[in-house]
Amino acid sequence: MRNDEYIYAVKRNSNRLYLIALSYFQNHHDAEDVMQDTLLKLWKTNKIFNDDEHMDKWLTITCVHKCKDHFKSPFVKSNVALNEAKDLYTFDTIKNFDVFNAIMSLPQKERLVVHLFYYEDMQINEIAKIIKCKPSAVKTRLHRARTHLREILGDDWINE
Repeated sequence: MRNDEYIYAVKRNSNRLYLIALSYFQNHHDAEDVMQDTLLKLWKTNKIFNDDEHMDKWLTITCVHKCKDHFKSPFVKSNVALNEAKDLYTFDTIKNFDVFNAIMSLPQKERLVVHLFYYEDMQINEIAKIIKCKPSAVKTRLHRARTHLREILGDDWINE
């Protein structure tokens, strides 16, 4: 990979990869480590990408796998640092801010599938491949997450 291609990929994907990792850990430091590890793996890879979308999907998969590996480490801290995450998202309404807070309060497995499904626009089958589970498990996690969000936010947050 050439330097200019790598710089372009980093600029295009850094924030997105950081948010994926942050949704996994809810910890700024761990999210930053995983994002950097993911981008380092991109630099070291000899993989040829068909286009930007192919590279983006590869980076997403790599980031999720690095999150899982990093999460297994005994040195990982589970600090909740939501103030750092709130600065990265733009909220056009208070309702969106409330939805973000509700999503970040979900259990990690539910939070990750919600992020990949709604914020990364990934399909159920893609998410299942990335997190290495059956599509039915992804659907179950999404269903549970929606139920929890409905309990936190009430019914009308979905329809508006």
